[in-house]
Amino acid sequence: MTYYVMFEGRVPGVYEEWEECKKQVHKFSGNCYKGYPTRHEAVAKWRTYQSNKSKMKMKIFLVLSLLLTIVAAVLYFIVV
Repeated sequence: MTYYVMFEGRVPGVYEEWEECKKQVHKFSGNCYKGYPTRHEAVAKWRTYQSNKSKMKMKIFLVLSLLLTIVAAVLYFIVV
């Protein structure tokens, strides 16, 4: 049996049947999925993907916060 991980699609996650996964990726622009031979491997890949995605969001948040702080400081010194 093959397990499918849908990384990008309508409802991302782990699927046990191709037809179910196909419904979620069909005509979805930018879809991303892959089949794995065991459920354990599929779930591990899904968790790794989710963890990396969370880390990336945190980095983006920190960079934007830093930029906003810098802009605010520059504007403060220009106005004062």
